[in-house]
Amino acid sequence: MKKRGFLLPHIFSKIGWFVLVPFTLLGLFIMFTGMEEINFGRFFSATGNHLEIESRILNNITIIGLLVGLIFTTCSQEKHEDEMISAVRLDSLLLALYFSVALLIVAVLCLYGNNFYEFLIYHMFILPLIFLVTFKYKLWRLNKEGDDEE
Repeated sequence: MKKRGFLLPHIFSKIGWFVLVPFTLLGLFIMFTGMEEINFGRFFSATGNHLEIESRILNNITIIGLLVGLIFTTCSQEKHEDEMISAVRLDSLLLALYFSVALLIVAVLCLYGNNFYEFLIYHMFILPLIFLVTFKYKLWRLNKEGDDEE
């Protein structure tokens, strides 16, 4: 099979998981603690106190870590890449795109002001996250069906 030019080598998948898990936990901690000084919704405010600057730095580091982990995990080759995995990858990407756009349309119709801006921050992660979940689930199902045939 011809190698895919845009997929990262398989080792990036392991690096991606190593980066993704701690930054996901950090992001969830920041999101659910309810502390005003560390809140994604305050990312757009224009005041300049010291605590808010530290909060912005922590938010930026978390966002970059999550995005790098998601890209490394989703865009790396599988150990044994073939045409079937490429088809599953494309199907998962289309499903994630449809879901992401549908969710964005609902948000445009239902959310306003700061709530919409906060949604947009979370929406950055929706497409690669849904792709990752559907791709891994479909691969799991494909492997399970292969095991059942033996």
